[in-house]
Amino acid sequence: MNHTSLAILSVAVPLLTATCRAQSTDIGLYMSGGLLTVIWGQDCGPVSCTPMFGSVVGLGESRSLTHFSAPQSLYAVAIGFPGPCLVLPGIDNALLLLDPVILGAGITSSPPFVPTTCQQGTAGESFTIPATAPTGVVFRLQSFGLSNSGVWALGPAIEATTV
Repeated sequence: MNHTSLAILSVAVPLLTATCRAQSTDIGLYMSGGLLTVIWGQDCGPVSCTPMFGSVVGLGESRSLTHFSAPQSLYAVAIGFPGPCLVLPGIDNALLLLDPVILGAGITSSPPFVPTTCQQGTAGESFTIPATAPTGVVFRLQSFGLSNSGVWALGPAIEATTV
């Protein structure tokens, strides 16, 4: 899978409103709180059509992201605008991003020495809000990876606002 696969899937596949979808509960995403010691998101658990709260991000500020999915598997992390809850055929959970842009992709780690709740591998990415961005922009982050059961799935979306 290349870096643009998530974006291609979100545009090329017929988009359906989510009414019934398969669930993978071992795909997760954390966003750091910047200078705060707060972490937003979840490492594993149910993924709903409601994004998780991710606070605010100031102009020029950076945030670290941690993706959780099957060890030594492909993943992608994307940013986009709030979108409807959309089912993509053949992918568990639902896409909650509109116009996603890939922030990073690669291969997750081996299982960590201190096990995660759902025994996943991890991967890290980061992003910076441009200093010239407008304030009040609501955006979402969401990751995509392989579940421990071998099914491709989207993780929870984290929603934040620029200030």
